Amino acid sequence: MVENERWIRVHVERKRAGEQLLSLTGDRERRIRSHWLLPDGRIEAESLICEEGRFPSLSVSLPEVAWDEREIHDMFGYVPEGHPDLRPLVRTPRWPDSFYPLKERVAAPQWLDVEPDNPAKVVEGEGMTVMKVGPTHAGIIESGHFVFSIMGENILHLDAHLFQNHRGVEKTLEGLTVTDARPFVSRICGADTVSHQYNFVSAVEQLTGREVPEAVAWQRVLLLESERILSHLNDLAQIPAGVGFTVAHQRGLAMKEVWQQELAAVFGHRFLFDAMNQGQITMSGKERFLTALSSLEREWGKWRKLVDRQRGFHDRMRGVGVVRREDADQLGAVGVALRATGIRLDVRAQMPLYRHVQIAIPHVSGGDVEARFQVRLQEVENSFRLLRTALEQLRKDATRDDWQPPVDVTGEAVGYSESPHGLNAHVLQIKNGRIERYHVRSGAYRNWPVLALAVAGNAVADFPLINKSFELCYSCADR
Repeated sequence: MVENERWIRVHVERKRAGEQLLSLTGDRERRIRSHWLLPDGRIEAESLICEEGRFPSLSVSLPEVAWDEREIHDMFGYVPEGHPDLRPLVRTPRWPDSFYPLKERVAAPQWLDVEPDNPAKVVEGEGMTVMKVGPTHAGIIESGHFVFSIMGENILHLDAHLFQNHRGVEKTLEGLTVTDARPFVSRICGADTVSHQYNFVSAVEQLTGREVPEAVAWQRVLLLESERILSHLNDLAQIPAGVGFTVAHQRGLAMKEVWQQELAAVFGHRFLFDAMNQGQITMSGKERFLTALSSLEREWGKWRKLVDRQRGFHDRMRGVGVVRREDADQLGAVGVALRATGIRLDVRAQMPLYRHVQIAIPHVSGGDVEARFQVRLQEVENSFRLLRTALEQLRKDATRDDWQPPVDVTGEAVGYSESPHGLNAHVLQIKNGRIERYHVRSGAYRNWPVLALAVAGNAVADFPLINKSFELCYSCADR
């Protein structure tokens, strides 16, 4: 009992001290483990053994872990006692009751022949309507199921059901070598792939004590900031689409497409899959990249003038989808969603990779769609400057980086980065060169509950605009 009380107390104290929760997960040894990022960049861990498969829930005192604890329950069967909403998160009614995929080394079971939908939390009462959207949507977006409780045109509650196409990435990675795992990690998500790649390779390098060559480090900055611009260009183009501002939408997507084509020409893939493993950029590649960057900056200037002068567009965004600063902090919001509430936090400032550059951290008060739009505008322009700094440092042709980790690498490490969607963390446990446990806690995973909160109190017609202002990744949930 004393240990349980300490478990709750120490996590509350860490949160109050301004530390950032990187992960909360379980393992087959009945251990619950959390990792925290300290303001000085150090990482510290807390552990608790589940007595009889139970552990004290942190969710009441630390609401940001509510999904993490539900996921632990689904994947391991460990019960977070006192959890306020222990409905299934990942598992569906088709999973046999005894099947916990990460608890034992077992093959997939015989799925039950029942309807797959999990129970939804809805508001009941006279005049209430339940509206369901998805999981299949118009267009080419991935699967997400949204259950709205509405009164007339007003949304009172949104229950977001993600994990519709759960791929079992963490289970698949178990037993793989570092080399075999790389393509799987690279494809966790098409929007944050470089961030995922960096987390993986940096965790492995921590365990081996590798000193990363300066040229390799600068190329990683180049890749991370290129991805940030690509993601933000897409999101900034989608927000005008939510209000029918078609010219800004189409021109924004055109910018994004040209940038994506240039990244494919320089790094080998439109989505930058495997880009961190392809060796270093050549002199001709640097010249093409610089030309592409200059061209993008010119088009960006024209596009920004277009959206800046449309007052009606900005009026439509103001006051819509508001996230209060205290709610963002409680729910563990990250990235643009957090900085749009006035909180100045970007873990690039703590990453050793960025130690040689000054990180400007845009932050805008308001917490609405307009604030999230403005933060992205500033971040794109800051990334332009970071790209030019990285190119300046990569003056000469560099040889291919053929480093490979020792075949017997063993230990636990955490890789983290500031993805386009916010703080992204990977926990790697490896023994004799083979992965024992791998856990991913992405920025989108953290921000989905924040989006659900932002929607409440708005009109149904506001949902597309609010949703696009977050533009969260489904794949990072479907991992």
